[in-house]
Amino acid sequence: MAPRPRQKPRGPPATIPAPTAPTRISVSDKMVDQPATRLQFQPIFSATIVFSVILVLRLLSTAFSTIPDCDEVFNYWEPTHYLSHGYGLQTWEYSPVYAIRSWAYVGLHSILSRGLRFLPQLDKIHEFYGLRALFAVLCAYCETKLYTALSANINRRVGLLYLVASMSSSGMFHAATSFLPSTFAMYTTMLGLAAFMNRRCKPLGAVSVADLVWFALGGFLGWPFSLAMCVPLVAEDLLVGAVSGLGRQAVVRLIKGGVAALLLLGIIVAVDTMAYTRFEIVPLNIVLYNVFGGDEKGPDLYGTEPWWFYLANLTLNFNLLLPLALIAAPALVLYYLGRGDPAPGFTPRMFTITMPFYLWFFIFTAQPHKEERFMFVAYPALCINAAIAYHVILTAWGGLSNHFTKGRSQELLNWTILVLPITITALISLSRSLAIVTAYSAPIDIYSALPANATGNLCLGKEWYRFPSSYFLPDNVRAKFIKSAFDGLLPGEFPEALSGWKRPGTWMIPERMNDLNIGDSSKYTTFGSCDYLIESYFERDQPSREDYHLDPKEWDELRCDGFLDAAKTPTLGRVLWMPKWVPNARKWGKYCLFAKKKENGGLS
Repeated sequence: MAPRPRQKPRGPPATIPAPTAPTRISVSDKMVDQPATRLQFQPIFSATIVFSVILVLRLLSTAFSTIPDCDEVFNYWEPTHYLSHGYGLQTWEYSPVYAIRSWAYVGLHSILSRGLRFLPQLDKIHEFYGLRALFAVLCAYCETKLYTALSANINRRVGLLYLVASMSSSGMFHAATSFLPSTFAMYTTMLGLAAFMNRRCKPLGAVSVADLVWFALGGFLGWPFSLAMCVPLVAEDLLVGAVSGLGRQAVVRLIKGGVAALLLLGIIVAVDTMAYTRFEIVPLNIVLYNVFGGDEKGPDLYGTEPWWFYLANLTLNFNLLLPLALIAAPALVLYYLGRGDPAPGFTPRMFTITMPFYLWFFIFTAQPHKEERFMFVAYPALCINAAIAYHVILTAWGGLSNHFTKGRSQELLNWTILVLPITITALISLSRSLAIVTAYSAPIDIYSALPANATGNLCLGKEWYRFPSSYFLPDNVRAKFIKSAFDGLLPGEFPEALSGWKRPGTWMIPERMNDLNIGDSSKYTTFGSCDYLIESYFERDQPSREDYHLDPKEWDELRCDGFLDAAKTPTLGRVLWMPKWVPNARKWGKYCLFAKKKENGGLS
């Protein structure tokens, strides 16, 4: 009998994956022995932990962040206060003649603000901080979604580095809870980028409707220029779709996303049309004013800055992260060229997601009129770029360090290369945030000295642009302007509507408003009509003509807080926090609230 043929050894069943040899992950990728394929797409920290930590930081911003931009107050807090309480200050942008501010955007926040009024024992100031707290929750949610998308679809170390960059940066601390369309667009940009990256398991070239709708929401309801952030992502989808033979599917999904975006725009236009009682496409009005306003109109009337303004500003807010963000794409290219083959932990999509920051940065650097808030939209993209650049540096260093050291010495050196720059960045950012909070909080804190039953007029002279909004005033106190050196156009007043939901100020054309920043004397009241006064005082070689020097026999000082004298403080003391024991590091003035005495006709 012939011997039976020897059977080939059988492999493991098809349903059970073959064992994978454990791979020692680098120190910066959490030193553990686990299969690299599983670790590469598994976030180091759970979404719950990340959300909780970020939320604590954003709530600190809610409580302590200042309001550095008067546009935030007069264009958003005041109209929201008007819708919620029936009175407030009005800028020319809300005149139906110009209509470059959306009542749909403000109205959404007013609904949230009014909802907080139903909670017991709350007054207007709690509405202000309650709305800020909602911003903190939303921002923490968006940052968590972006972190998990980066970790799961790009690289877990990139996700972790992004998280550290976002949490530690002074820029995100202040932008996170600002009531600005650029902040709202920052939220939606994070969600749009996360949705784009979460298509890792879908065919390349398949444009997702969700991606475009998030960007459209930020652009149409918030700030139309933020739509530029999705251009590189759509370009990749169409290009890869064409190369892979999925061009038709990519175009179809792009059209579907566009239709969804237009439906969203239709809702926003309908709300604004009802508010203005005339057909208005506010996003289009904003673009026409800012881009096609003409030589004698447009944003340049409010000041221009040199080309390097954003380099300086972003350095203040992100310090070491900015140069990392700027070199992200070149670093990726050089790393790929140096290796000559695909590297573990790298994906071609990394290059695409570095592009939104570059596009935004170059667009707004080219504009003469520059403001810090214009960069808010790109803050998350900056943190992503910095994370990718640092990931490339750490990966390259991991290969080089094998030639220098071994064993524990190598591990210690790797940890130093990882932790030291992050620690320096975080400490500088903390110092920057503390510097702003300790130097400029007086314009918010000072209003707590107003009596709850106060009535009459609170006057603002040269400090008009630091007014934190009517949310800080008792119901029977109104903000008024008195003459200072400023000769531009001040806000007017919405027509008061103290009962019901009807707000005629949304459609009535205010008198003597213009888009040329030409001053109007009717916006001022007389000094004799003031019951309260906000004023600041600084030591000068010659007394300022703008100061209102009050007779202590006629006025009581309710409260004075320290306020940084930026003109006499050295640069380092303005930029970073300095302890009080450092001599001459920071110079201080006074920011004061006064009340007219009763015997002199005051109401205090």
